[in-house]
Amino acid sequence: KDGGLECGLITPVDLGVNDPNFLKNPASRYHGIEITDFIESDSLTKDNHVIWIDTISPELLDGTSRINHGEIEAIREVLSRFKQSDSFQNYQSLWKNPEDQQIGLISFYGKQIRLLQNLRNEFKDIPIRVSTVDRFQGMERNIIIVSMVRSNRIASDKNQKPDINLYGELGYSEQKDLGFAQSPNRLNVALSRAKRLLIIVGNSELFRQKEIYDNVYKTIASNPNGRIIKYVTK
Repeated sequence: KDGGLECGLITPVDLGVNDPNFLKNPASRYHGIEITDFIESDSLTKDNHVIWIDTISPELLDGTSRINHGEIEAIREVLSRFKQSDSFQNYQSLWKNPEDQQIGLISFYGKQIRLLQNLRNEFKDIPIRVSTVDRFQGMERNIIIVSMVRSNRIASDKNQKPDINLYGELGYSEQKDLGFAQSPNRLNVALSRAKRLLIIVGNSELFRQKEIYDNVYKTIASNPNGRIIKYVTK
């Protein structure tokens, strides 16, 4: 159709996409999680369904793969807030199927997956499924966190500090490659796995250079159910 795709949950009639009784209404995308001071003093509300946590941490080359420790720190904060939240615990208690309780942690890079696996071991009381984007194709979870990894900054080691005198305002050597994330098919898989809450953790300065990601970012920023949160690694 010339106008593009339309959501069948609300067009031509709203099937109850915001119905709090989501256990009985399969069309509902309600989650009911409310967390004050979620990340960087920003709150998560029951109306938020897509959040971009905008990071500026550098990526590192690890063999032939890539890692981003700053994104791991951001995701650790997210999981910590979930763990401490009564509304999240209440939400989890309503589900009987373990897959419905699981938070999906996905990324394009195998070495980043190893770091995400460490978070699963750290938060043993939160059901977590860790997987590459490609292997998650065909699966869904109510809550998905995507670690994008690539950054417009690249460091030589984990302990490298930013140096604006040497590298200019970025503080690190500049990096422009999107790698695996360059593929629109992979992007589509990554962003369509969440049924209720999608959290993207990534460097918008790099990704917005590509039109498809710029459109995603602008859509999140302009949608009342979306939110952009600027994150600085502690």
